[in-house]
Amino acid sequence: MEYKPSAGIFVGGICLLIGGPLVGFIRTTFGTWAAARGGADGNLTGILIGVVVFGALLGIIGIFMLVAAAYRALVKIDALPVNVRSPRRENWPAD
Repeated sequence: MEYKPSAGIFVGGICLLIGGPLVGFIRTTFGTWAAARGGADGNLTGILIGVVVFGALLGIIGIFMLVAAAYRALVKIDALPVNVRSPRRENWPAD
């Protein structure tokens, strides 16, 4: 059995789509924990905001990877018509 590139892209997209919100959940947990212990300083707040942005980017990249994998799979099985230009015919003189 041979694995197709679109299957790998699909699995990677699913992982990133799940991993993005998971990173956001981890950030929320640590942010709440730090606030409960007496407030978060400026450095920790900046790091936690960076983690949220990173998680959001992971989720967005995951969505794009899912769309690309679905497109590749549909084109490969000929379920999605794609216009392909045929090479221009040249009329060569017959000798």
